[in-house]
Amino acid sequence: MNAAARIDAFSDWGDTARNGLPLRGAESYLGPQIHCATWQRQVGINGKRVAVIGTGAAVARVLPAVAAKARKVTVFQHDPAWVLPYPPLPDLDRVPGPLGGLLRLTRDVAGLLRLPDPGPALTEPPAADAGALRRLPFALTSRAAALNLRLQVRDSWTRRLLTPESPTAITCHNRYYRALHRPNCRLVTWPIARLAPHGIRTVDGVEHRVDCIIYAEENL
Repeated sequence: MNAAARIDAFSDWGDTARNGLPLRGAESYLGPQIHCATWQRQVGINGKRVAVIGTGAAVARVLPAVAAKARKVTVFQHDPAWVLPYPPLPDLDRVPGPLGGLLRLTRDVAGLLRLPDPGPALTEPPAADAGALRRLPFALTSRAAALNLRLQVRDSWTRRLLTPESPTAITCHNRYYRALHRPNCRLVTWPIARLAPHGIRTVDGVEHRVDCIIYAEENL
């Protein structure tokens, strides 16, 4: 598949997911298909192979909890999002260098957003207030998020896959990038061609076998 064809397929897949339309072959898949808001109540994932499909912002909120329980997690991401960390340290003014600057900037941004504490390690922090985010200078928040990505993700190719190509949503999470680095977690950015009875087939011809599919979409 050439680059133009891959981009067209990627766009079609992203539009389908964003509009809440079922993926091709969804009716043929034999395992559970659930929305991220209800997965903890609907299905047990301990020891299972789980697919998480969705936008970067929604995936960031659900992935840490899923990766902590599942045997294997395959993340099918479209529309990566900028991610800001919650300030994890009580005295950020003493942290030197670019990390300290990032954390202090994030503290100030989080204060403007009035974000609550994310809670225990396996809870999903609430989404940032979209209206407040739009009122902040995008250059400020995206610069902090880009530095956060560079500090937490050392592999340049993975950083490229996680970098938004246009202005997009910004989410706040401390554990998203760490979850992606877990040995049981894999990021896939090839578009989905269709669902198969036992898994997900991407446009490069690979079928990823999974026991359960979680849709991490804001509008489903």
